[in-house]
Amino acid sequence: MYGTVRVLRYIVYSAVEKGADLGRLCTALGIRPGELNDAEKRIEGLMPIIGLWTEAIVSTGNAAFGLHIGHTNNPAIFGALGYLMQSCRNIKDAYSEVVKYQQTVSGWISYDVVFGKELELIFKVHPLWEQASPETARQGVEMAIGGVLNYFYILTGTKRYPLRAELAYQSPLPRSDYEQMLKCPVSFGKAQNRVIFEGALAEMPLISADESLYASFAKILRDKCTLSGQSARFSEQVKTVITRDFGGKIPSLEIIAAHMNVSDRSFQRRLQQDGESYRSLAAEMKKELAVNLLQNTDATVHAISEVLGYAEASAFHRAFKNWTQTSPVRRKHSLD
Repeated sequence: MYGTVRVLRYIVYSAVEKGADLGRLCTALGIRPGELNDAEKRIEGLMPIIGLWTEAIVSTGNAAFGLHIGHTNNPAIFGALGYLMQSCRNIKDAYSEVVKYQQTVSGWISYDVVFGKELELIFKVHPLWEQASPETARQGVEMAIGGVLNYFYILTGTKRYPLRAELAYQSPLPRSDYEQMLKCPVSFGKAQNRVIFEGALAEMPLISADESLYASFAKILRDKCTLSGQSARFSEQVKTVITRDFGGKIPSLEIIAAHMNVSDRSFQRRLQQDGESYRSLAAEMKKELAVNLLQNTDATVHAISEVLGYAEASAFHRAFKNWTQTSPVRRKHSLD
């Protein structure tokens, strides 16, 4: 999984405006300040994302940093996808394009939309991030949610407010902070992170609709996705599907193969062409999650073993030692 500099530099620059140090933020992200100019550069892995958000929160002293910077967010942060949004006919088309091409921007926060009597915008956080660092994951979700009202204003030229908003977590911030920002009732501990508008807004025309620009940006994104799909190894596609559709839980080979419309034999053969087996791929994903949870949460080893699907903590201990040549307890102590 990755994030693009195009999105991450918005966080960096917003933090600098609030008094944070540019060099420290870039170090936390694992890049040099000059690399912020490379909008398409990918930042691979979770640790840089957690590091950046942590430094931004600490250096600004603002526990509502994500929510606040989201309020000034705009579609341009998405690059070609943002311009495609603005050239669409209406809100429905714009957010349908976001869902279709969101992987060109990042995989850590994803979007979904439901059209009907109500218009629902749904914000999902990658389960690995949510498990490894709930606080920074909250910031990422709130940046996305905070941008909703400004997006609607930029796209339609009018201010539109939600009927209500629902968050899937309990926040340390007062409810009033959210309701002041979103201009609607907000509730916590719900099934999903979502913002709900009147359904009729889906058909609201956009002030910058342009068929020729739409065609141009749609082609750019189609070509980009085609090239990405051609270059992606099958093993990486499998990881993406497990993360996206199974929440990071490792299904049986038969289930994942059927889910990807591939026979068991073809599935194994294609992994072998990448020098992988399903067993090695599953172990790699479990190892990544285990190390992230040990490093970034206060979860006990027993709790982590349950998250990874081990019936007995002793089985997790053995697996972790095979992966890292040390025990999870020693690894956790070495990281403290």
